[in-house]
Amino acid sequence: MKRLEALLPLVFLILHGFLYNEIGELAAARQIDLGPVIETPLDAWIPFVPVFVLPYTFVWFFPVLVVGYLMVMRVEADKFRPMSVALLVLALGCYALWIAFPVQVGLRVEESSLAAHGWLGKLVLFNYQGASHWNACPSFHVAGPWLLYRAARLMEPRLPRFFFWAFVAIALSTVLIRIHYAVDIVCGLVISELVIRMVFKPLYEARTRERVPKHAT
Repeated sequence: MKRLEALLPLVFLILHGFLYNEIGELAAARQIDLGPVIETPLDAWIPFVPVFVLPYTFVWFFPVLVVGYLMVMRVEADKFRPMSVALLVLALGCYALWIAFPVQVGLRVEESSLAAHGWLGKLVLFNYQGASHWNACPSFHVAGPWLLYRAARLMEPRLPRFFFWAFVAIALSTVLIRIHYAVDIVCGLVISELVIRMVFKPLYEARTRERVPKHAT
């Protein structure tokens, strides 16, 4: 039963999925759009690369692979608690920023243009339609996977490089399918790294110290 505690991060992310569009409605209700403020010339220069919808969609499997790998490597179940708390803090922080500073992305490719890209275009359209136009900055597509990767690397130093490159592909996908501004990536990394340093690491280190026998110190 205790082993199921390792699945708590996935439970939090599922709940986040249900709340995401609702938070977007709250952001939209403010009738403020700061998207034009954070848009840069770089955003217009970045091309549309429909094949990157694959890593963008893969983000839903990334947490399962991370948690699954840690479980296979027999990381103690109670060490997942700091990851769960950090994910909760990250989500609440993003919710607050999304509502306080609403950003709607105006970069999405027109449906008629997407049709020319076949099934990849249809998959891009599916992602467009499934997610709120708001909640852009910071990008949770960047913040969530980065927190999971950094936490997993601290919990299991032998974590394969695959997870890092998977994160890179996911982060790039947010701009290459025109669903985020470049600034959204930077803000996602910043808030995620802050949570890692201020929440996850202190909790994880305290948990690790508790497991050290007193006679060993």
